[in-house]
Amino acid sequence: MLWLVWHMWVLLLLAFAGGVIAGWILRSRSDDAPEPAAIAAPAAAPEPEAAPPAPHVPAPEPKADGGETAAGNSPRVAAAFSAPEPSVSRDPEPAPAPAADPSPAKDAASDDLTAIKGLGPKAAEKLTAAGVTRFSQIAGWKAADIEKYDEALNARGRIARDDWVGQAKALSKG
Repeated sequence: MLWLVWHMWVLLLLAFAGGVIAGWILRSRSDDAPEPAAIAAPAAAPEPEAAPPAPHVPAPEPKADGGETAAGNSPRVAAAFSAPEPSVSRDPEPAPAPAADPSPAKDAASDDLTAIKGLGPKAAEKLTAAGVTRFSQIAGWKAADIEKYDEALNARGRIARDDWVGQAKALSKG
C-alpha cells in the first residue's frame, strides 16, 4: 500500500485538488449559503416595552399603639394589599375594544372572490385591498387591467390562463 502511495502521489494530489475545486464551485453556487456575518453575530432580540411605573400609594397609618389597623391587619399586610396593580391603565379615556374579527370588514355587497378557480385567499386579500370586491368588477377587466393586476398579484399569467374574467362573468350572472 505504501508503495502505491509513493508511486502515485501525483494522482492523489490531483484528486485532492479536484475535490477542493469542486467543493468550492458547489459552495459558491449554493443559494442557501449563509452569510459569514449572519453566522458570527445572531440577531439581537427586541427589548420588551417597559410598563409605566405604578403610582405610589401610601400605606394606611397604623394606630398610635403600633397594633392592628382599622381593617384588623398589620400595617405591612395592609400596605401590600392596598397598592394598585401595575397593569391597570390610568388613561383618562379607555382604549376602544378590538374588533372580534381582525380581517378587513366585508361589506354586504362583496363577493367571495376565492370561488374563481386559481384565485386563492392571499390574492383575494390583495384584490380587496385594491378595491376589487365584486365578480362584476373582474368581469369588466380589459387587457390593460389584466396586465396590471397580474403584475400586482405576481400571478405570472394565471389571470389569462385560468380565464378569471370569463369565470367572473359566469359567477356574476348566477
